[in-house]
Amino acid sequence: MKKFFMALCVCLAVLTMVSTAFSEELWDWHLRGADEGLAAGALPPPGLYFINDFYWTGNWNLYNASGNATAGAKLMGFVDVPILLWNPGLCPILGATYSAAIAQPFDSTAFKVNALAGSTSALGTTQSGNGNQWGAYNTVLVPFILSWEIPCDLHVSASLAVGLNDGTTSTGNSYADLEATHFAADKLTSKDQTNIYAWSSNNNYTFTPTIGISWLYGGWNASVELMYTFWTKDTDIDYQNGDQLAIDYTLTYTCGKWTFGLGAETENQIYNDKGVSGAGIYQTLYGTENRNVTAGPIIGYNFGPCSLLFTYNFAISTTSDVGGDWAMMRLVVPLGNPYDWYK
Repeated sequence: MKKFFMALCVCLAVLTMVSTAFSEELWDWHLRGADEGLAAGALPPPGLYFINDFYWTGNWNLYNASGNATAGAKLMGFVDVPILLWNPGLCPILGATYSAAIAQPFDSTAFKVNALAGSTSALGTTQSGNGNQWGAYNTVLVPFILSWEIPCDLHVSASLAVGLNDGTTSTGNSYADLEATHFAADKLTSKDQTNIYAWSSNNNYTFTPTIGISWLYGGWNASVELMYTFWTKDTDIDYQNGDQLAIDYTLTYTCGKWTFGLGAETENQIYNDKGVSGAGIYQTLYGTENRNVTAGPIIGYNFGPCSLLFTYNFAISTTSDVGGDWAMMRLVVPLGNPYDWYK
């Protein structure tokens, strides 16, 4: 049980998001609830770990500033996030265990907009459109994750994740820059209106300090992880996204090879977005401060030494964003300690 439990103690502030958010930059920074099930305040034993997160969204709807679903826009997505995390087993730094990580997410989206006869679509256009897109999201670097073990079976972690501005989108679809066009209807051409693609990344850098707190005792894991994201300006469209706070919650119990529990997440944009003269119609319809709440079951199994963790969340509320149910499966594979390879 301890071996499996520690395999899940991978405090990652390294994951991204699959949310085409009309009140903000095209993608949120953090995959909603992606760290549910983790011991957010702890780290695994020394060694190199490969983690792969498979994340699916259902047929998500667009919700306005009042939290009501808006007809005419649907998003489906899949994100694959390969991650490398290394705990070198160094001497304590400031009394804490040190680790670092890197993630390179890949995503595929299917986006559809319908405009009823005589009316505009959810994007403010008079024509319907759809498109499938794939590409790579911005690389995420985590130069440090520090974890402290403190009295009363508590663990606390602090980390910093940096999202680079290096994402790519599948060849041939670059003309359909939804990140610009969904804010300015006059930028849409007839060709664009029938080929609307959600780009695979944002055109900015992000900086996300993270705090994780865990109570770990007798197989129980009660954790909360707080991630606060700062965005640089998207100079292509002169758009500044408001700061965002994401919180993931975990309550699980591990018995033998199995882990069962519940997870939840909240996502809140703290400040209004700024910029883009053509954004008025969307900010009026959908607002500029998104809110999301989801929750659901967690189940995991230890295959020894690899482990799987499955999470499913039901949508509870969404405001000024797209939202719906989502599911994720996490694979954790210990690769050993590089220091031992040369012995």
